[in-house]
Amino acid sequence: MSLSEEEYENAGRTPRLVNGWLVGTLVVLAAALMYETFRSREPVFVNHSPRVVTPRGELGADERSTIEVFEHASPSVVFIRTKGYQPSFPRGVIEQELSSGTGFVWDENGHIVTNLHVVRDVLERGKNASLEVQFSDGRVVDADVIGGVFEYDIAVLKVPGGVSELVPITIGSSQDLQVGQKVLAIGNPFGFDQTLSTGVIGGLNRIVATERQNEFLSGLIQTDAAINPGNSGGPLLDSAGRLIGVNTAIVSPTGAYSGLGFAVPVDAVLDSVPRVVEEASGKQRPELLGASVLNRESALQLGIPQEIIDRGLIVGRVLHNSAAFDAGLMPGDQITAVDGKVLSSGTELRQLVESHEPGDVIELTIIRREQSGRLLVPLRARKLFF
Repeated sequence: MSLSEEEYENAGRTPRLVNGWLVGTLVVLAAALMYETFRSREPVFVNHSPRVVTPRGELGADERSTIEVFEHASPSVVFIRTKGYQPSFPRGVIEQELSSGTGFVWDENGHIVTNLHVVRDVLERGKNASLEVQFSDGRVVDADVIGGVFEYDIAVLKVPGGVSELVPITIGSSQDLQVGQKVLAIGNPFGFDQTLSTGVIGGLNRIVATERQNEFLSGLIQTDAAINPGNSGGPLLDSAGRLIGVNTAIVSPTGAYSGLGFAVPVDAVLDSVPRVVEEASGKQRPELLGASVLNRESALQLGIPQEIIDRGLIVGRVLHNSAAFDAGLMPGDQITAVDGKVLSSGTELRQLVESHEPGDVIELTIIRREQSGRLLVPLRARKLFF
């Protein structure tokens, strides 16, 4: 059956009409949807009352005390940076920061106290390195290392005499410290200067291994106040704002704070700094062997039996290139006598050595690996460290 020409045109027109109707309907629906969408985005205003700011009121007594301690002590705390120099073509010399740490003003004569390991790079590089000190008010000055006591990891710096308005830190005592006592630390961890952390004394007479194998620092104060890289050499304060220690070491599996920080007691600093200043002024004295011994508490912490401790002083550290080092004394040796006189304490060892003059030879009776022996040690004056 075939369609006529008129029927064929009508058949084609019907789908086109239907399609046109559908398109029109869709357009209307889309327009309605867009209208509703934009209408829903019109701002809706809701009446409400503004929140009331509650007055802070007075700070707690403990907070006020902490703030006062920080404000009193922070002008005495300094930021220490060491810089190295190396030849470079074509620029001549490249300057780079080697290390940074913390220190504090000891007196109005420009003496600054920090850790020996903070300034180690300057000491090792000599003229290829320099040292600068930044005060709390932003002043930056050059400084020199005038000496130190490796036994306590203490270094003394000197800034130029023209530096004014030095604020010496308030000195306390470490003889009567108690576990649980509140402490505060100020330093420059990771370069963030004038950073305060707080905690308590967690232990006394602690012993911590140094970076050198078989060497230890002993008699340290343990604290949970946050101590991180950059805090080294900074002050540990009691709640009265007095210096009771110098932050020196941490024990951590990661190298950052893990709750165990350690400080050299201030009594050791009080013993060390005047000797360094005196020696720097030109007075010669024999070096103290260049060796340190463990006290009884530290030896017990290492698990050394009491009968071993009782037979002699245990060497904890030996300063490289010292008289003791050159004579062959080693960490772990026990010194039982000096010139035949039996020793009972590290203080007695020091007194016996100080009774001699540079150039004198002393005889140490030692025990090494259960074998007894003798070492002859020629004492000599040192102009930098002892």
